[in-house]
Amino acid sequence: MPRALLVSGVIRDKPELANRHAPCHHAAGGTMEALGWIEQTRLSAFVREDFYAYFILLIVHAWGMAFLVGGGVAVSLRVLGVASGARMERFAAVFPFMGLGAAMAIVSGLGLLAGYPAKALTNWVFALKFLCLISAALLIWRIARDAFPLAARGEPLPRRAKWLAAAALALWLGGVACGKLLLYTNHVLFSTDRWVP
Repeated sequence: MPRALLVSGVIRDKPELANRHAPCHHAAGGTMEALGWIEQTRLSAFVREDFYAYFILLIVHAWGMAFLVGGGVAVSLRVLGVASGARMERFAAVFPFMGLGAAMAIVSGLGLLAGYPAKALTNWVFALKFLCLISAALLIWRIARDAFPLAARGEPLPRRAKWLAAAALALWLGGVACGKLLLYTNHVLFSTDRWVP
């Protein structure tokens, strides 16, 4: 069975299923209309209907998250005392990879969002994922700004740096967990779907 039939062409190719779709009344009408407009764009249709596009975007997104979160976790663990024999300032080498990972995750994530905007933007877990990842990245930036110069001079790190690292580590893990939960917590797939509690 072609993927387009299962994902984006249910109503077009299976008219007998049309009665399961109705406007979602749990979100502002204007919002759902805007999401419906996005779903009608060529980019959205391409992401949903092309056999390879969606999966390529998923793979690129996974690689990007691996670079971003992996680098952030490595820095957090080092500040917490793991691999204490390694000079902390050398961990600054992971920042370009984190930047690359962030770019990959953002670009591929926008593509995935274009394919199923209602699925993501009506799910509070999606917002929580962003909150976790952005907060974690800001904490890593703060650690790099404050703690790395101290480590380069051989000075002990303040306790605050370890608290920041612990918080960043928890946020990285929370962001990854939210990303996985997105597969199971959406209430609608399209802007025309009925809200499923």
